[in-house]
Amino acid sequence: GLEHVLTLFAGALLEKQIVFVCSNLGILSASVLSLIPLIRPYQWQSLLMPVLPNDMLDFLEAPVPYIVGVQNKTSEVQSKLTNAILVDVSNNEVRSPSLPQLPKQEELLSSLAPYHSKLVGEGHSARKRPISECTDEQAEAAKGFTEVLRSYLDSLCSNLHSHIATSVQSNDDKVSQLSNESFIDSFPSCDRPFMEVFINTQMFSVHTDLVLSVNQKD
Repeated sequence: GLEHVLTLFAGALLEKQIVFVCSNLGILSASVLSLIPLIRPYQWQSLLMPVLPNDMLDFLEAPVPYIVGVQNKTSEVQSKLTNAILVDVSNNEVRSPSLPQLPKQEELLSSLAPYHSKLVGEGHSARKRPISECTDEQAEAAKGFTEVLRSYLDSLCSNLHSHIATSVQSNDDKVSQLSNESFIDSFPSCDRPFMEVFINTQMFSVHTDLVLSVNQKD
């Protein structure tokens, strides 16, 4: 479901722990890896493991962000997931802790809905088609879906340069720094809870450092 996709999208952006469950290894791996292109131009900075071996299940209790796949939703697995987003792929179920709402979420839902409906397909035949088979229409829809998300993420930081302060050091080196408070205040109050968490993630920091380095060269 599209709402579930956006929950995972938000969870990845906020560097939450995300666990996919599916007995089919191919679908499990594809599901885990599918999150990475959705968050571009940001890059996932923590653990990504399409299939977590059974002898490494204790890692689920590690206090770090991760996106992993497990084959079975056993009681042991569930007992280790106190704050993780749990995705039961086969049953289209997502259990998630409370997350701040994405900025302009309703607009994003509306923009993605036409592409999502083509990707999911309709009727019994669509549900029976193997995941590896993709029609030309679905391939175009997938491209459109990721382009909408890329445009959305670009829009979140479209005014980033307006909140960068540059100073010149004694050795004439330029040092640029983002004013987090000013940047957050540029968003409507309803969008600030999400952005306040987002700007403190490692992926936002890495992306911002890249923007700042370009700004300093200019």
